[in-house]
Amino acid sequence: MKIEFCQKNLDRFSKSAYKALKGEYDDVKVKKDSCLKECRLCRTEPFAMVKGEVVKAETPKKLVKKLEKRIAKNK
Repeated sequence: MKIEFCQKNLDRFSKSAYKALKGEYDDVKVKKDSCLKECRLCRTEPFAMVKGEVVKAETPKKLVKKLEKRIAKNK
């Protein structure tokens, strides 16, 4: 499984979520991308892409919880 974060969104909102997930799961690749083409969303709230699907949340902590649920479902 691969989770992608937009660099600009990392700078604005989701850096703590990225750090929380990076290296935590052996079977999950957590990557940074320069742009995920979700500019409107990127300016407003934390998000990541999982299998081409946007996962968003109000806070980085909530984003981590949503992504962890996706990871658990994938196992």
